[in-house]
Amino acid sequence: MRGQNMGSKTNKIFLYFLIVFLAIPFFSAAQYWGSKKKYKFSLWDGWAFNANFGKSSFYGDVSIYDDNFSEKLSKESDWAYGIAVRKEINPVISIGPQILFAKLKGENARAYFEGEIIEYNFNAAINVVNLLIPSNDARFYLLGVVGAGQFLFSSKKVVLDPGVEEEVKEDTGVPEFVYMFGAEGAFRLTENIDLMAGIVLRQARNDKIDVTTNKDDWDYYSYLMGGITYNLKTKATTTRNFKKIRGRYPMKRRS
Repeated sequence: MRGQNMGSKTNKIFLYFLIVFLAIPFFSAAQYWGSKKKYKFSLWDGWAFNANFGKSSFYGDVSIYDDNFSEKLSKESDWAYGIAVRKEINPVISIGPQILFAKLKGENARAYFEGEIIEYNFNAAINVVNLLIPSNDARFYLLGVVGAGQFLFSSKKVVLDPGVEEEVKEDTGVPEFVYMFGAEGAFRLTENIDLMAGIVLRQARNDKIDVTTNKDDWDYYSYLMGGITYNLKTKATTTRNFKKIRGRYPMKRRS
């Protein structure tokens, strides 16, 4: 079970992520645009199209396996899938929208629930490897992700009191706000194809996804995913676009 403590911790973690993401554009701009060899922004290059599939897990009042990851995946998780588009701003920062379709479920001693969510968000990703190692030419890289959006849900809860089985339904009616943060990893198979995996936690600004309210906290759900990404390129590019300048480390563009 969870309470106000989980909500305050999640808010603090999101705040830390947000502060870091606000500071990184200045740092990355100094790295990649502060030299004589400028990073050339292209409107047509640097687009990535991703399809992903995985498990969505619920954390709320009607859940009992929040502290047991394997039990959470097997008993309080359901299937989800999504599509996303990102545009590379520079070798460190990329931004874009995502849409997610997810099923959720949970249970406790008195009830169980099932729900469906449609979420659309706008997120930013920071390539941590390129940020820390501008000379990076590896095929593997890590991303930090933060974003915000809206979602719609429809849920059904069945109350299992002794001798009584009651069914209660709930839906949003209007879009609700959600914010997210997490991490992704990717491996570049070819110039155009990446394999990726990640986990992103969402805090819903709503406490009725499980058709149960608790004045101390909001509901949460996570998305553990794997997927494939196609990187659109209109011209041949390599990580060797940046050359060594006056003794500095070479700055190589992550294609």
